[in-house]
Amino acid sequence: MGKMKEGAKAGIIAGTIYAIIGAAVTATLEYAFKSGIMRVINLKISSATTANINALYDITVAGSVVVAVVFGIIAGLVLGLIFGAVSDRIPGKRLIVKGLLFGFMFWLILHVLADLLNLQYGETFYFIDIGLGLATTLLYGALLGMFFERRMKRLAPPVLNR
Repeated sequence: MGKMKEGAKAGIIAGTIYAIIGAAVTATLEYAFKSGIMRVINLKISSATTANINALYDITVAGSVVVAVVFGIIAGLVLGLIFGAVSDRIPGKRLIVKGLLFGFMFWLILHVLADLLNLQYGETFYFIDIGLGLATTLLYGALLGMFFERRMKRLAPPVLNR
């Protein structure tokens, strides 16, 4: 249980950093592809809707940023718990390497599969999104491994010199 607890603590720290960077990346990507996103919003709203498309776009961007932050912190906690439980079974000697592998698996599930919904904004958006997602999830994994290693060293009994 100690490793899971320390994994959760490391996960919250790494997840918060991941969330902040992820929110910035999300906002930047959505501003860069504003016209495509507005086209999709326009196609999805009812002709009876009197909402301003620019206002809906602004709400979409703000909502995406909030979701990125909340998801990043919650995912950091949950994935930290999982990492603490399975870190001994992940290949590699150093925890930062194990964290990178863990982050890569997170990327495959989150960005490659789950982001298929983003294909509605175009293939270019999707591929840039998964590329940036790879960078951010690998950063999350490296931070998770690094913070987890620090936390585990604090739990280790001191070595006595004879």
